[in-house]
Amino acid sequence: MNHAEDFDCIAENIFFPIYEVIAKDILAYSKIASGRILDLGCGGGHLGLSVLKQEKGLSAVLLDRNPDAAAIAEHRAAQWGLRQRATPIVADVSRIPLPDGSVDLAVSRGSFGFWPDEGLAFSEILRVLSPGGKAYIGGGFGNLDLKQKIVEKMKTVHPDWPECVHRKTNGFTAEDYGKILSGLGAEFEFIDNEEKGFWILLQKPRRMEAVS
Repeated sequence: MNHAEDFDCIAENIFFPIYEVIAKDILAYSKIASGRILDLGCGGGHLGLSVLKQEKGLSAVLLDRNPDAAAIAEHRAAQWGLRQRATPIVADVSRIPLPDGSVDLAVSRGSFGFWPDEGLAFSEILRVLSPGGKAYIGGGFGNLDLKQKIVEKMKTVHPDWPECVHRKTNGFTAEDYGKILSGLGAEFEFIDNEEKGFWILLQKPRRMEAVS
């Protein structure tokens, strides 16, 4: 089993219940019911496809730098009857191969801790977002009950989890992200609590000022 398959197995068999909850949170925040979403670091596509299941007016680009993950996401989209509305692509968040202003909603769970350059990544996200477009990026388990159940299950699979996952941004704070986003001219707020986890809620101004 390769890395993408291993990750997808865990997402499908342990983390699966969280995606519907997070998708509902995303739609409640964004109030976006039509257009294109972009799932960054999509893995097997669970989050982006969960959003599509709940909102029929949306289509999705499922982006992952791992070709195996993109292939799994494509297969899952077909399994869920969403293949006509979902397009997997192989690319990195620091170089998104989409036109300026072509995305209405960007989402990501669990990938931002692995981005090599947060400033470049968020600059790219803002570039592809349409004026007034939004992003919901971070990590969490949906609610405390789900978090407790998943932690218990993960400990049986990986006793040293989550310490065994070495994210680049361990120790990266909301203040650090705030500095990056302020420098890019973005409008943003944070969710940071035990119930929901840590999320960056971002909106592209309808009129972006030039940032030197």
